[in-house]
Amino acid sequence: MICRLLAAACVLALMAVPPSARADTTDCHTIVVPPGLGIGPGADITSFNPLFLTSLYNQQAAWLMFEQLIWINRYHEIDWSRSIAKSITTPDGGRTYDITLRPWKWSDGTPVTSADVLYTYKLIKAYGKNYSGYGAGGIPMLIRSMSAPDAQHIRIVLKRAVNSRWFVLNGISQLMPLPEHAWARYSTNEIWERQSDPAFFTVDDGPLKLIKLAVGQYAEFIPNPLYGGGAMHFKHFIIKFVNTEGEELQAVEADELDMGNIPFDLYDKAASLPGMRVVSLPPAYGWQELIPNLANRTSRFFADVRVRQAIADAIDQREIIETAMHGLGVETHNPVPSYPAVFLSPSARAGQFPVGYDPVKAKALLAAAGFSDGPDGILQRNGHRLAFTLKIPAGQPLRIEIAEVIQQNLRAVGIEMKVQQVEFNQLLAEMVSLPQTWQAILVAENLAAYPSGEDLFKTGGYMNNNGYSNRKMDNLIDDSTDQPGLEGLFAYQDYAAEQQPVIFLPNEEYSVLVQKDLHGIKKFMNPLGMWAPEKLYCTTP
Repeated sequence: MICRLLAAACVLALMAVPPSARADTTDCHTIVVPPGLGIGPGADITSFNPLFLTSLYNQQAAWLMFEQLIWINRYHEIDWSRSIAKSITTPDGGRTYDITLRPWKWSDGTPVTSADVLYTYKLIKAYGKNYSGYGAGGIPMLIRSMSAPDAQHIRIVLKRAVNSRWFVLNGISQLMPLPEHAWARYSTNEIWERQSDPAFFTVDDGPLKLIKLAVGQYAEFIPNPLYGGGAMHFKHFIIKFVNTEGEELQAVEADELDMGNIPFDLYDKAASLPGMRVVSLPPAYGWQELIPNLANRTSRFFADVRVRQAIADAIDQREIIETAMHGLGVETHNPVPSYPAVFLSPSARAGQFPVGYDPVKAKALLAAAGFSDGPDGILQRNGHRLAFTLKIPAGQPLRIEIAEVIQQNLRAVGIEMKVQQVEFNQLLAEMVSLPQTWQAILVAENLAAYPSGEDLFKTGGYMNNNGYSNRKMDNLIDDSTDQPGLEGLFAYQDYAAEQQPVIFLPNEEYSVLVQKDLHGIKKFMNPLGMWAPEKLYCTTP
């Protein structure tokens, strides 16, 4: 495979044949991929620390280095064969959780123990809201106590009984062991400051070890020789920072990437390239979204639910799918993706939503909200035009085309929307920390395994970046996480479809272009954003 980023020659060596491979399987030597495979064009990786992951691209890299306490598969079930936890039980039906660890080792040979899980929890509490998952799954505020009876067992006692399925999938899943023996000598400030420093991450327990970060270019990994899971079938794994779909396709054509997302408008061209093949993937567990900023004083009209509903009714999602996604997408009107359908409410399964493409209804809602025709055709209220600027990640044709469709749809009902492209990491920083600098943002959202929304739409939620606050929504989210069963989750998602705290947009179904001798792609990629590099292998051309 590819060696351009390394000085070494690309020499193929015979190795053990994985069960799914043919007899002519060979060592891939070096595999080069872009960030964001199966999700969309990526961005530079800025952190490898699981505590500070503010983008899926960072998460994909960090999770190559640190193994999950529980590995959740594409069907939102725990794959115990890939998890450090051997079992999780709740003897009292949702308040107490007993976790048993299986034997596992850090890359320096030190055993992974319950003390490492407790250390992770200690750091989460120390960082508070600087921890990227703060509040999701009830972590850390829901926990009354966490103790370790011995090296293989952890007991978690909550302040109250909750929906155990939610707490395991969204809460316990965050307690990825971190190496106390290697990190305890650093202060919390030092750990924060060195989150992108490869020299800090000399000890890990995942399939790969980080050996180099070339800022703005690539991150390089090698297999962890003491990894307790499956064997790797390569010597080097490189995430090359390619930030646009067009660049990804060109890099695969030029043999500089082993696989890359196919831009929707170039699908036919990519499918006919010699020496390549197309692999279609299930949609990521999420959606595209237009985030209206309720916290910015210049766009407070978004606080009126009728305005948000009107925007949702004005947008033709079918046109977005046909035009921007070339038919490869799924309409989305609520916060629970349709694949897999296990968490969909009965009304969502039936395709019954309180919003949908209906420009006449959109105009009526805006009139009821007090807007009237302005001299230039744009609605106004109290002398203020119904206009805003939408920021989108730069250099991403998919989102440019989505924005163009939305712009035309909104103009048809009297709303003016300007579009501004911004580099992705700058856009992310503004969204999280600078609420007065943006009015609306178009990005993709990827969800936790249990789609309950406490971090997204609950008042003060860590990922609630647009200032949305609604007491009924808070109560419904609490019901979805506190009550057993799925009825609470159903009620929450149906109300969110009505509220449109963000404007839900279609979820795309990506395909990737792959060098013909690289295999295992579908098993490598998980719709929840996790990569399983041991599934990749090569065959002799």
